[in-house]
Amino acid sequence: MRKLLVFLWLVLEIHSSHAQEQIGIAHSNYAGTDAVAFNPARMAGQWPYMDIRFVGADVFAWNNLVALSGNDRSLFGEIRNGIQGTPNNALTVRESLSRSNKKALVNLGVEAPAITLSLGRGTIGVGLRTRSFVSITDVSPELGRFIYNGLGFEPQRNVRYDEGGPRVLASAWSEAALSYAHIIRAQGFGMLSMGATARYMMGHGGAALALHEFGYTLSDPSRLEVHAVSGAYGLAMPGPNVGRGFGGDLGVVYERTIDEADGYMPHRSARGCTPLPYRYRIGLSVLDLGGIRYQDAVAGSFSTGAIVIPDHNEVAVNGQEDLDSLFSTVTTHEPASDLRIGSPTAIALQYDQRIQHQVYVALAAVQQVSSPTGFRLRRTNQISITPRFESRYVEVALPVVVREYDLRRPGLGFMLRSHSIIIGTDNILPLVGKRDVYSADVYFRIKWTFFRGPFCKGKRPGKARVAPGGREAIPCAQP
Repeated sequence: MRKLLVFLWLVLEIHSSHAQEQIGIAHSNYAGTDAVAFNPARMAGQWPYMDIRFVGADVFAWNNLVALSGNDRSLFGEIRNGIQGTPNNALTVRESLSRSNKKALVNLGVEAPAITLSLGRGTIGVGLRTRSFVSITDVSPELGRFIYNGLGFEPQRNVRYDEGGPRVLASAWSEAALSYAHIIRAQGFGMLSMGATARYMMGHGGAALALHEFGYTLSDPSRLEVHAVSGAYGLAMPGPNVGRGFGGDLGVVYERTIDEADGYMPHRSARGCTPLPYRYRIGLSVLDLGGIRYQDAVAGSFSTGAIVIPDHNEVAVNGQEDLDSLFSTVTTHEPASDLRIGSPTAIALQYDQRIQHQVYVALAAVQQVSSPTGFRLRRTNQISITPRFESRYVEVALPVVVREYDLRRPGLGFMLRSHSIIIGTDNILPLVGKRDVYSADVYFRIKWTFFRGPFCKGKRPGKARVAPGGREAIPCAQP
């Protein structure tokens, strides 16, 4: 039983696992289609004229219950020796002994074609992608030990435990997105932009279980005494189109420019052929609003008093009918006609500081806003600092990421962009060092970027020409 529970936890963490925010590329001035997901207002005044994404993928997995542990070698070393057939110490799964509630968050994204195109002060974007998201939250340390050690864990037998509300949510969907951003004001040394993304989402399957109250005692490896339990559940079996929904993002960006922004028209005027540099940029965005409604799901709420399950191993749930039958046997059962799962909504703050030409340092904070009792997927909270060097054709970033405000386990990432090929991770240390592995992620993109638009072809960058009779400032004569 112990192996089964740990296996299920790791399966949820690894095999259903969008490298959360792709911090390494998210702040880049050449991100194009990749900047939209973090703040749609970033499209306005984008430095490339047009950015086309052909394909990409993101994998992210994080938890604080179990870790892959290798004492003698890095994870890369273990994998290399395994391929070569060299005897080694096998990787082991180690339990975290911290007293904090346990969580597991996983995300898989397949990035289909997308494009962003500058229209002057406005920029439009369209894109397709498929996402799979799993979040497990508010699992007590005691329940976590049962998951790791098995339900027969002797030190916790004959002890009553009362859970505060664990939740397990999973959803998979494809989405078509339409984005637009506009430079609202460009005056003096400041530029203000706003943007929004609207999504149509087609659900491929979902599951949810939220326990509002759960008191239990395990008196022996098979006997489970439930003192009280209440909660809600839902299950929509996988299919190509079993649910539908809408979602979106909102964003605003302010840039303190080095040159005056009056009359700046990106990619549409002689002056706009060269990107307008900035001293700093600050942005605020609301991500992943909305959700999906699964129409033909088995769902409902339930509550009951004391019950005894002589052998919990005989409780089998193999589909929607078994699940509905199980919950209908409790004292109070209220079936629902559909299952609604919310997107992993969050508020994100971004700050990007120019250090010198082509060198920047960015700060970002992401705070999830899901309710502790509802059916909204939960994002990871994170803060990050990302130094980077960027040019048109080469970019390197080294993000330092702290998830769930756990300063004991910061992650050091790496991102490399060579023209329009991107590969990166927000946590490379466990792969090259000997630390325990609580998280893993990787992402890549294959794109093509057009840096100059048709208006700027063959034109040399320069200042805007002053029209006769214009009101533009004329330099004073030197004394």
